[in-house]
Amino acid sequence: MSADDCATFTWAINNYSYFWQKNGKAVVSPMFSIYTPEETKWKLILFPRGVSLNHKSVGFFLYRDKDCNGAENIKVEYSLDYLRSDGSYCDIPFTNEFQKDVPQGSLNYSYNISKGSKHLQQDILTLRCRLFRFNDKAVEMSNIFARTIFGAKELLSQLLIRNFNNLSSDQTQSFVIKSKSKDDLMEINLAVTNENEKNICFGINCIDQRVKYLAVKTFIIDSQMQKIDSGEHEYWPDSEMCPMFPLKFTKKEMIAIKSRFLPIDVLTFNFEFAISTGIVFEGIEKTAREYTSHPLSNVEFTISSGLTLEGIEKRSCEYTTHPLPDKVTESWRKCISHENINDCPCALITDLTSLHEDQSTCDVKLKTKTNTFPVHTLILSARSPVFKAMFSNDMKEKTNGCVDVSDLQDETVRRFLLYLYTDKLEDLTWDAALQLFKAADKYAVISLRDQCSNFLKSSLNLENACEALLLSDLHQEKDLKESTQNFILKNAKVIFKSKEWKILVDNNSKLALETTLRNWNEE
Repeated sequence: MSADDCATFTWAINNYSYFWQKNGKAVVSPMFSIYTPEETKWKLILFPRGVSLNHKSVGFFLYRDKDCNGAENIKVEYSLDYLRSDGSYCDIPFTNEFQKDVPQGSLNYSYNISKGSKHLQQDILTLRCRLFRFNDKAVEMSNIFARTIFGAKELLSQLLIRNFNNLSSDQTQSFVIKSKSKDDLMEINLAVTNENEKNICFGINCIDQRVKYLAVKTFIIDSQMQKIDSGEHEYWPDSEMCPMFPLKFTKKEMIAIKSRFLPIDVLTFNFEFAISTGIVFEGIEKTAREYTSHPLSNVEFTISSGLTLEGIEKRSCEYTTHPLPDKVTESWRKCISHENINDCPCALITDLTSLHEDQSTCDVKLKTKTNTFPVHTLILSARSPVFKAMFSNDMKEKTNGCVDVSDLQDETVRRFLLYLYTDKLEDLTWDAALQLFKAADKYAVISLRDQCSNFLKSSLNLENACEALLLSDLHQEKDLKESTQNFILKNAKVIFKSKEWKILVDNNSKLALETTLRNWNEE
């Protein structure tokens, strides 16, 4: 069976390191449907900190929704995997009987997708489920792409403890920490808790009810303005108890070397917070199916605003818009008044080009490794659901006014923005199309992704076919993959002897075998 003969569900989780789920708590994907021929509904379930105290590694499961059609029991052949840093997947196959409302999968899936893992490029965890057979019958081929975005904030706060030498165990000093928008975020309570050892502890009381979890690093700033590590802690506001977190140094120890820590009897603390505000976006970005008995459109685009599993809080997104200049708005109104969009005057594109080049009304920046690009959140939000979710809540990108796109080259960002503003692709080359395809896929700009795919298909040659095959397989672009495989097989005598093909065989033998067997599978 070809690896394409399956239904594939790909789920990206942005800001994954900001997950707040405790041991035994899960994050759940948007629901997707598979036809058997009845519609059955499924979700992926991920336990970032483990399923139970006995199973503390990541748990990864496929779940059949309780509210779906189909037989009571379905035997399913499927695989669960995640995207590694080298761009590869490693399928872990399973065969299970699925009843409704019963998850199946792995209690100890992997140690490699924890916080800080090298596999979390741009802090995005990409999971994949492939379903091959239901009750020994092939599953209808489809590719479904979903995304969940965790709200993320970073905050630095400095606290000054004056008259530190006189701080006693019956005193508590309180400090209100404000967000960058000047709203009250939390309260820090500092106290000496042990009369003999004089341990210094602090407690946290969250004022902002949106905070689900926070991690804090504490530092003492010495007389040379150097940061001295004083401990790392995690805090969940929904905890029944409000714990007191100890600092590494006691009051006695700091007074003993007060010339370093207390030059004028003032202790200076830095608190570095990483704050999670829960799910700010989740939804299906694209569904592409080869339908046989279901007369539905080939592409669906939906955004959902809540989870449906019991115990998972429903959540909606509030979107903030920014007004465009009146000149652009007027051109837009004229444009949409035409019955045929192809007859639309070019004034709109001219005005949007001017808006892009002027930059005086830009309200956010895209930052690469070497440059920054001023842009308008409204344009980005209108063109990309990923940007829309990013700017619709108090995520770090909105708060900082800067989006990290250091994985993209400057020229790719320039072309990407030109397309977002004007729908233009100018002087496209093979390498430019490859990079634009990756950017379009990451930010769910489907029209750009499709145009790049079409360009790559029309530009295939003996030297670049292997590169196109790897790209299409990694990003689940079925049409490009099939076209590339057909091209390779038509030119097999030359390509199979090439250096590029030998490298592909060494690094991805499964894909190479799938391609070479394609003719047999079709027969």
